[in-house]
Amino acid sequence: RAGPVEKSMNQISSEQYAQLGRDSFDARLIAIIRRNHPEQAAKMDFATLVGAFHRQAVKAQRYGLTDEHSAATYVYTAWLMGEEFDTRIPAVAQILADKRMKAAEKAKALANFSRLVFRTLSGGAANDAPRSAA
Repeated sequence: RAGPVEKSMNQISSEQYAQLGRDSFDARLIAIIRRNHPEQAAKMDFATLVGAFHRQAVKAQRYGLTDEHSAATYVYTAWLMGEEFDTRIPAVAQILADKRMKAAEKAKALANFSRLVFRTLSGGAANDAPRSAA
């Protein structure tokens, strides 16, 4: 018969586990930014970037974006659009403030909005428009 389970010296506390999760979240977001935006990422200080991520993650939580995917979508959108995108862009502010929308719906709306903005800026939206028969 096995005896009582003793706490291992290698066991981590819930606070340490949460910190590991934050570190992993930050590392994965930084990897995405470095992969997709290498020139901009090369100019950025790691500590400054992580600080910005944490500020944006807190804001994401206020909007109900508490799961990792929706929070990451919010943080990445803030990196692309600017830290105050949530209040500066009325359509985004309306989506984020909508209490009826689930986190996944808000994240999808943010991702779609970002794609639309950058497609439009690159001239892609004009290419997507239906062509009239002439």
